[in-house]
Amino acid sequence: MDVVRSKPVLSGWRACILQLVSVALLVPAFALAPPLEGAMLLVPLLSNHSPAGSAIRHGATILAAGPTPDSLIVRGRLGALAGPLLAEGIVTLGAPSSICGDKDNG
Repeated sequence: MDVVRSKPVLSGWRACILQLVSVALLVPAFALAPPLEGAMLLVPLLSNHSPAGSAIRHGATILAAGPTPDSLIVRGRLGALAGPLLAEGIVTLGAPSSICGDKDNG
């Protein structure tokens, strides 16, 4: 009985490049993924729309102004913030200290 061997879809340097590109895209995505609870960056999608009132209404504590205009660094629970704030045009991201500084100190 003859055994048919198939060629790998990606081999050698192509597979290596694909892995490097995947890591290069995923690492920043994980860095900006919000925690279940802790410091988060709130970024409004609409200009001149401060997320402060919405964040407080949904149980967040404001820690500082964010690195972009109208953005805020808050402490809160992702489950209470992400859905309602997204419905109001506010994206909830992680607040890595490399971008936002060390704001989760309490």
